[in-house]
Formats: sequence, structure tokens, C-alpha cells
Amino acid sequence: MKPFYLDVVAKLDLLRVLSEFDPIVIGTPPLGIATAASDIDIACSAPDFGRFDHTVRRAYGSMNSFSIRTADHLPAPATIASFFACGWDIEIFCQKTATENQWGVRHFRVEKRLLALRPTLRERIVGLKQDGLKTEPAFARVLGLTGDPYAAILHLEDLSDAQLVDLLDAAG
Repeated sequence: MKPFYLDVVAKLDLLRVLSEFDPIVIGTPPLGIATAASDIDIACSAPDFGRFDHTVRRAYGSMNSFSIRTADHLPAPATIASFFACGWDIEIFCQKTATENQWGVRHFRVEKRLLALRPTLRERIVGLKQDGLKTEPAFARVLGLTGDPYAAILHLEDLSDAQLVDLLDAAG
């Protein structure tokens, strides 16, 4: 069994090491919808990818399966470092966009609100994730959202809690 994700974050000192990059732990473990395939995701921001690269390589470059790559297919370029430690795959995602404005963080906040408003949603989302769906497509399916699930989730962030409850009620 994997150790609790926050214990791993603490043991690896991730938030302190990454502190200059405004790290936020996001993804399925803090939402309480992790599956056996889940990883620990940390979103960061840096005006200089070189500084981020240097910091991450110095701290975690010797970890199992360490890699760092550039992703140009996203709305804004990103550098992504990943490695395996303490039974978890860990992915550190960095963009020049302020951390709180990144899509992953925005998705996380919407999903957190939805789960707080309807805790029973958790079981349905985990079931879909265990069937192979990614998190945003799972939420989109349960909520009956159409189109690109990543964009559809973002469209929910400005809705009030009452509007989200209406959406949850309509979805069953």
C-alpha cells in the first residue's frame, strides 16, 4: 500500500524545495479520488524554466525514473519533471503562468467544490477512473458536459454553489 501522499510530500521536502515556484499540490490524492494508478501532481510557476530545471535536477535528479521534458502542445509551454519515490510517481508541472491561474489548478478547484457540494460524487468518479478515464473526462461524463472536458470544467468555475448544485441535481 502506498504511503499517504502528504507524508511523501513532506518526506521529500517538495514544498520547501519548490517554494520559489509557488507550488500547489493538486490532482486526485488531495481530492480523495485517487486510484492505484494515481500520481502526486504539483503545479509550479517560474519566469525562468532554466532556474526551475536546475533546482529540480539538483534536488531530485538522482531519483528513480527521473526525467524532465518540455511540453509545447498546451495553451502555454510547460516544463514537466517526473520521478518515482516512496511508492508514488511524482510529476512537477511548471509554466510561466501564475500557479493559481494554470488550467490544472483551476480544474482542481472546480472539482474540489463539486466534491464538497456532493460528496457522493466521489464514488462515481473513482469508478470511471478505475475504468481508465482521466479525471476531467470522468467529471464531464458524470455531469453530462459536452465538448472538450477540460474546457467544459473550466466553464464551471464562475458558477455559484447554487448553480453547481442545480447542475449536480440535473446530472443525477
